[in-house]
Amino acid sequence: MGESLLGGYEGMYQTYYQRILEEVEAIKTENDYERKSHAFAHWYLMNIRGLSDDDISEYITDGFNDWGIDAVIIDEAKEIIELYQFKLPDKVSNIDKLIGKDEIETFLRGYKICSSGKAPGNANDELKEKIKEILDSDIFTFKMVFVGYSGGLSETAQIILDGELKYIKDTGNKIYWELFDKERIANVIYSSKKTFEDFEIELKQSGSSTGILTSENSASYTIYCSLEELADICEKHKEIIFDENVRLFHGAGNKFNKGIIETAASPDEVINFQLYNNGIVMVSPNVKYIDTRKKLKIRNPMVVNGCQTMNSLLETKSQGKLLEGYVQVKVIEVNDPQIRQNISIFLNSQTEIKDSYLISNLPIIRQLEIDLSEKGYFLERQANKVQTLKKLLSKKEKANVFGLNQNKTISLELAIQLYATFYENMGPIAKKDKSLLFTNENLSIIFKNINAERVICCFELYQRILEVIKSYRQYIRNSRKRAILEYLSIRGMKEAREYTFLNTADIYLLSLFSQFSQKDVCSFDKIGKIVSNHSEWTFQVNEKFDEILLKSIGIMKETIKEQSDNKSIATLTKSQFFHKTLLEKVGMSYFVSS
Repeated sequence: MGESLLGGYEGMYQTYYQRILEEVEAIKTENDYERKSHAFAHWYLMNIRGLSDDDISEYITDGFNDWGIDAVIIDEAKEIIELYQFKLPDKVSNIDKLIGKDEIETFLRGYKICSSGKAPGNANDELKEKIKEILDSDIFTFKMVFVGYSGGLSETAQIILDGELKYIKDTGNKIYWELFDKERIANVIYSSKKTFEDFEIELKQSGSSTGILTSENSASYTIYCSLEELADICEKHKEIIFDENVRLFHGAGNKFNKGIIETAASPDEVINFQLYNNGIVMVSPNVKYIDTRKKLKIRNPMVVNGCQTMNSLLETKSQGKLLEGYVQVKVIEVNDPQIRQNISIFLNSQTEIKDSYLISNLPIIRQLEIDLSEKGYFLERQANKVQTLKKLLSKKEKANVFGLNQNKTISLELAIQLYATFYENMGPIAKKDKSLLFTNENLSIIFKNINAERVICCFELYQRILEVIKSYRQYIRNSRKRAILEYLSIRGMKEAREYTFLNTADIYLLSLFSQFSQKDVCSFDKIGKIVSNHSEWTFQVNEKFDEILLKSIGIMKETIKEQSDNKSIATLTKSQFFHKTLLEKVGMSYFVSS
């Protein structure tokens, strides 16, 4: 495929850089970051990695004496530790510079420190805490991710990296490498495509006819193909046909892919495969349709939707279980670069469906969406619903629907997480692995009493807690932002450092807040008896918000001090035992003060 097919992609880098730079500057100002690299880390983790602002603050270690490690994510569910280094050129003329050996050597040195579990004495506090957390995690698989809006690795840097990675792997350690350079960053955000070697595939129409729809700048061909044919194409071209999407295949063990494999291998189900599957979408610069032979010849196809399906079919075939069946394939011939980019944006911007969205069509969730809407809140019941509506609504309409800065928007996942923490005492699950909230056992508990009023209550209280946490982070980054000192009744940075647990304590603080609220007003089962209704209960709790939150923070500070000798703070703030200890202390402090 020639460069022209990418729509002047290379010439767009400057535009992308300016746009990213503006967003980074805004993040820097909003979060009081001292360094642009810190803000760029935040930008990447939010826009590319898809993390929330609050999660990001837990992961960033960038700053003086960070030893080349700008962020650390410990993914306990996948049992992998992600180490990040971020580089944003200071001016547009530097975006073509290659990544040098010094940067790679620095990053590798940081990996060695993190994997050793021993922090240098002069390492910053954030890095020291993360290294303790790594040690506590008992996870030994690492992934190094270098993110730089610049060129790729220089030849020397590549040689050094390859040699060091081979040495690490030869010692028996598992380590992965991933590079997000300016090309890949732009590809991910705007779904533009890289060039690759020419190749051609053929698809045969199974069924009576091919659906063809043409326009001035495109032609769409819709056919039904045999599952075996697609498995063969995947096997032959999987390193090319998915381009970057090949990394999205999550393996045969993924529950969604297991479903595809089971259907393709079942004599009773495979005949309906095309009814159960959304199909596959490919784009190509050149498609030839041979009507007499019911065949499509497709040059340089790129699968933009259906990577999971094709890889699952290949897996089924490799197990010798693939049966005769069919699935719909849409092939779009298009050369207009803007159209190609739009197709990719609309189809490739989707992430894997979260567990929360599996319950989105249940009647109780649909009713919750309606009830929240009547109270002025927007429940994002379906994945990507907010982003879809944003494209259709005016600025005024968006403010009406989502609230100012989306302050009236609640994702379904967050609604379940906060409700389970506040009302069902599931803080440890909600903090450590919130996907477990969506098991049948836990949902049966959550669904008993969840309603719009309760979701709004815990959501608004959580937002107020986050404001206090944000105020703390602002002071740590900028000592002139002193509001938190007055709030906590402390005098300066030395005392403020005793509250570093606030960075990771959001869910457990909400859980503590719930316990104190029930002690100070009344328990949930007494609403309607001691206080007239839930609205009155919520009003009284909000009136005592600062008093209750400060007690919660105090209990946590005291407990952290007792238990932090052998465990990192981040480990404690998602530990079930630590949570149990906190709740026991709430009971003790209540009865002492009564």
